[in-house]
Amino acid sequence: MGRPERNVRRLTRFAVVAVVTAVALAAAFRVDTGGSAASSSPGADLAPASLREPGSIVVRARRSDDLDRVAAYARSNGYTVTARAGDLHALRVRPPKGVSTARAVTQFRSRPGVEFVEPAWTMSSADRPADPLYTKQSPYLEAVHAPEAWDIEKGAATTLVAVVDSGIDLSHPDLQGRVWVNPNETANNGVDDDANGCIDDINGCSFIEDPSTGCSGSLNGNVRDDLGHGTFVAGVVAANANSQGMVGVARGVTVVPVKVLDCNGDGDTLAVAQGILYAARVGARVMNISLGGPVDSAIVREAVRAAHDDFGVVIVAATGNTGSSGVNYPARYPNVIAVGAASSANADQRAPFSTAGPEVDVVAVGQSIVGTVPKSSCQVFLKCLATGPYAVGAGTSFAAPQVTGLVALMLSRTPTLKPDSVLNIIRTTADPVPAGVQPDWAGAGRINMLKALKPQYRIGAAGTTRS
Repeated sequence: MGRPERNVRRLTRFAVVAVVTAVALAAAFRVDTGGSAASSSPGADLAPASLREPGSIVVRARRSDDLDRVAAYARSNGYTVTARAGDLHALRVRPPKGVSTARAVTQFRSRPGVEFVEPAWTMSSADRPADPLYTKQSPYLEAVHAPEAWDIEKGAATTLVAVVDSGIDLSHPDLQGRVWVNPNETANNGVDDDANGCIDDINGCSFIEDPSTGCSGSLNGNVRDDLGHGTFVAGVVAANANSQGMVGVARGVTVVPVKVLDCNGDGDTLAVAQGILYAARVGARVMNISLGGPVDSAIVREAVRAAHDDFGVVIVAATGNTGSSGVNYPARYPNVIAVGAASSANADQRAPFSTAGPEVDVVAVGQSIVGTVPKSSCQVFLKCLATGPYAVGAGTSFAAPQVTGLVALMLSRTPTLKPDSVLNIIRTTADPVPAGVQPDWAGAGRINMLKALKPQYRIGAAGTTRS
């Protein structure tokens, strides 16, 4: 029913199950630890043998002035600097012909001023194969008590939700009025007016500088979704209640598109790290990351830390679709809300593809989920429903944005909530579910949106209390 699964060295976006077709992409996410001397990634010995060798490396300098020296060294030795992330003190560097990634890592690791070096492993989406039984939408909103929660909060337009994914179809009828407009940027003047690191980012930013085969690069303000995954996720979060199509979990909030995946669902670790920091800088209160891979990446880990610790952003990520244990990164990080998927047939049971592990925080239904998609995806990637540019999908990719929507409702109702308090509330108000045959699949349980919003929570001197 779907295209055959293929191994890629890419980050994984977790999920679309189209009504007729979908792509199954394997995952891989790579990283490194810092130390007194530059080090190679601990993932170098942990990466699955089936992963293809990346074509570039990521080099992080200790200081900004070191970055200039590293870039100069790279160019003088025949390397091509394809991206510079100044706020991360990092470069993406492509080796000259005949130089392997492993050799490049070794060469740069010994340079003065280098903190760490790692292959530019890619994150890609991991879609479930298509299944005609998924054509019916399950009552997943009722399973998480969304309708009752909407009597309390529908979401504030001032609450910014970043969708770190493949971009968004800005013309979709169910997303009109829901996409962020940058008040400090002038369109199409080729200038970064607000000095946030992205030129002409009227509606968001793209970091696709090194696309995979068949895809186009997409930099700065071009957030057009040439895959469909990001638009789907955005619809689950914030589709309008406008008497057409579908409705999102947090219909009143504003979505910030951040494009880090290309038309094949691939995006490397530096692009993802840049996207995370961009979302934090423009004021996102919560971000959804429905992508990942099995190998730790130092550059993404640092971006997640900065977004959470320095900017106070709540980060929600999908655990993965391996059907076994081993939560993917970045969901595995302790400062990320890791979301697994429950079955549409029985919301107390695990969806068979949902990745389990002790890092799972909560679950939401992850099968028979309705989402918005670009019209262009109807013929290429997804089979749209007869009602228009919408499709049915399954995967932890589409469980995660339900939790992201809940976080957005909580922050709309109580803007003073901090990330750790948000996680605590969501976990303590979740409905427990049986472990079944797979332990650690559900964390604290299935989210209960009504309980999380009622009573209202506030921050006091002693921490989170009920009002």
